[in-house]
Amino acid sequence: MADKLPYSKLVEKHILECIQGGVGIRQMIASMQHLQNAPKSLSTMYKVYGDFIERERAKINGAVGKKVIDQALYGDPSDGITFKSQELFLRSKGGWSPTHTVNEVEQDVDPDLDESAIDTLMALLGKDDDNSDETSD
Repeated sequence: MADKLPYSKLVEKHILECIQGGVGIRQMIASMQHLQNAPKSLSTMYKVYGDFIERERAKINGAVGKKVIDQALYGDPSDGITFKSQELFLRSKGGWSPTHTVNEVEQDVDPDLDESAIDTLMALLGKDDDNSDETSD
């Protein structure tokens, strides 16, 4: 059985630089193979450094998220960025989609008394549905 891979501060530093640079996990593993005690697989990477990776990603996501939210709330609408920040926030956190819209129409007529266009046309032509059975002799 292989010995457990020891935790390395040099590997941790490399991981931090990669996370801060937006490097994907597979490239991260490949780029650290010159370091002593570097993990060689994805599963080993997460076993040894998984908690550190998640903490650092959470910090970055929080920092970026704060910027987006601040920009969405307080940004200058004339710069065009505010709307993009607002849209990003609403899409990711609010469930909003530009293709999913609800059109509300104010109606002056009681919906129970409202007739369809076909019903109105039939009435104007004297073709009333209620009398259609009686007149079809």
